[in-house]
Amino acid sequence: MPPRLKHIPSASVQLTPAVLTPRTPHSRAGRAEEVFTKSELEQIGDDDDHDSEHPHQQQTVPLLTSSTSENFPPLGYRARGDDYDEREKRTAGRHGHSVLRCLIAKPGLILGSALAVVLFLSIVLSYQRPDILLSAISANETSQSSTPTPTPTPIQDDVSPPINPENIISYENYTHFPLDPLEYREECHKIVGYIMGPMEYCKTITYMLDGHVGLLADLALMAQVAGLARLVNRTFLIDDTYWNRGKFVTHVRVRQPGPEPGCRAPPAEGKFKFPIGKHTRIINSQTAKYHLGHDFSDEFEDPYGHQLNRLRDIYNRAQVSLTETIHPNEATSALISSARSELASFLGLDSNDITDQYQSIHVRRGDGKGSSWKYHNKNVAIEEYVTAGKATWTRLFRSSGNPAPLSIYLASDDPSVFETLRSEFGPESRIFSLAESENPDLQKIASPAPYFQGEFSALPEADRVELTKGMIVDFALLSGLWAEHDDLKPGAVICGIQSNVCKMAAVALGWDRAFGYGFRDDSIGDVNQEHAHWIEVDEKGSLAPPWRAFQLF
Repeated sequence: MPPRLKHIPSASVQLTPAVLTPRTPHSRAGRAEEVFTKSELEQIGDDDDHDSEHPHQQQTVPLLTSSTSENFPPLGYRARGDDYDEREKRTAGRHGHSVLRCLIAKPGLILGSALAVVLFLSIVLSYQRPDILLSAISANETSQSSTPTPTPTPIQDDVSPPINPENIISYENYTHFPLDPLEYREECHKIVGYIMGPMEYCKTITYMLDGHVGLLADLALMAQVAGLARLVNRTFLIDDTYWNRGKFVTHVRVRQPGPEPGCRAPPAEGKFKFPIGKHTRIINSQTAKYHLGHDFSDEFEDPYGHQLNRLRDIYNRAQVSLTETIHPNEATSALISSARSELASFLGLDSNDITDQYQSIHVRRGDGKGSSWKYHNKNVAIEEYVTAGKATWTRLFRSSGNPAPLSIYLASDDPSVFETLRSEFGPESRIFSLAESENPDLQKIASPAPYFQGEFSALPEADRVELTKGMIVDFALLSGLWAEHDDLKPGAVICGIQSNVCKMAAVALGWDRAFGYGFRDDSIGDVNQEHAHWIEVDEKGSLAPPWRAFQLF
């Protein structure tokens, strides 16, 4: 153990006298936190008589305050007092008033935020439940009944507008007349440079058959052009100079003479002004986008209608053209009548059973690729047609007590589809097509192989003419177009929207029958799937609108 330390005098602490200034955080004296020197303290003592006059030495509150004093600041949780809740309420009230004043001071910010929330909810609702928005809009519109304004009858101008030389096609670089469709397209682009509207037409409107598209694609465009000619009171003409299917009159005749009896096509040496001229306007599949594009839609679509209802006038124009203007000639009509008679005999029908006794299926193969993403760059699967065929027969035919087996008219460019459908529908089903006809005149016009537009022109001209006749007969039996009152008609058409045959089949069925209208409030404009007789198996109603009148190229 180490020895204890003894008292050492030298170790005693020698403290130098110093002045200590007490400090406290609660002192309110201005110099309480400062350190005074000895001389300053002596000076203070000498100036006691002048304390009241020295501003630095004045002190209204004692340097140290008793904790029992009223001036002692409260500290800690216990020092809050019994009225703490009341103070908190007053503070919260002041905060609420501050927020309210802020809201009143910035109404624009509040309104903008509210509109942003409403817009966001509308966007979400349009993606998740678009039918709710459409129902709300249609309900608001139907509640305000209005009398439709009658469309004034256009009057033909007696005097043609003056010709602008800039709108005349120059033939300096050409050695033939008329120009072919691609050359007309180039000249249109040089003069116009944009897609034109349908206003102010010439005395004649000519549709040029060019052979660059399929038969039904031409007929769909021709139907609209004929409708425009009626609308503006002009003569409608057909030019088949470059058509690769023979002469147009070999298959079809046009009955729309126009307001000028005996009007003929302009002479070959004449010059055509474009787009507004003295003689004619020429439209073909390659220039249709300049005439039937956005301006056409803005002019003739119903701006107050929804989806299909926007296209009602365009639909009616096509229907009038296909039923009154464009008709098969006598020879083609005889083939159609023969095919209908054989179909009725095949199905075991008499003259009293003429409607809704069979359903039609059009299966496009060859270069007819699907429109939906599911069938992008490939043909629509045969299972889609089979599923729709069975469901449609049960919904429209069996529901009315029809005990007859499934009856189908098949129109397809691929003859192998016949055996595929027969195996899918079963041996009890009854399927008829031109290829299965007992009439040799019908057999030879049936499609022998899948159709490719780029390869069609390479076929012999006689084969192209026969295949064109077959397509017209197929379309007549498929859709019921050009049927007389006592002729056999289909009860439903099943097809894919990628084909112009499908688009025109909806026109042949009629508006209400095709889209199932007349059983509910149809202002929303979608297809009534419960009553529709036009069944589309590719997009299946995902397009808006689900039907189009023609295709632009």
